Amino acid sequence: MSVAPANDDRTAELHALDATLAGVRGLVASGATHVPHIFRLPDPVEQLRDPPPSAPVPVIDLGGDRAAVVDAVGRAASECGFFQVTGHGVPEEAMASAVAAVRAFHEADGGEGSDKARLYSREPGKAVKYHCNFDLYQSPVANWRDTLYLRMAPDPPSSDELPESCR
Repeated sequence: MSVAPANDDRTAELHALDATLAGVRGLVASGATHVPHIFRLPDPVEQLRDPPPSAPVPVIDLGGDRAAVVDAVGRAASECGFFQVTGHGVPEEAMASAVAAVRAFHEADGGEGSDKARLYSREPGKAVKYHCNFDLYQSPVANWRDTLYLRMAPDPPSSDELPESCR
């Protein structure tokens, strides 16, 4: 069983992770050999006793009947919390290009002078930012994830604000 660190130790670990400007990917790249306490549930054995039943991700075709689409979105949002959208008209090539650009950003090295370090921020109003766990200091357990956030509407950021891989 994992013992949670004292609150002061936890706060120090959270600040240390944030100070790397490299997120979870930076932990892996640095050669970490164990998952830090901030990412562990207090009693992982208890959490695994009754795993939730697995269900397929709902797929909603936006090209269908409007009332049916609205009903499907409402049902998926309330029952599952997320869903996949098809029939939106975005070309496959554009989606593949976007995924490749974001993957390239996340797989790139971090550190001083990198796009990751330049964009690392917790400032709510920023249109382009990178961070590890948007709720890092509020959540009782950190999530093993990094996020590249690009707010494109109503006014997209200028090209020089975007990471090199996303231009």
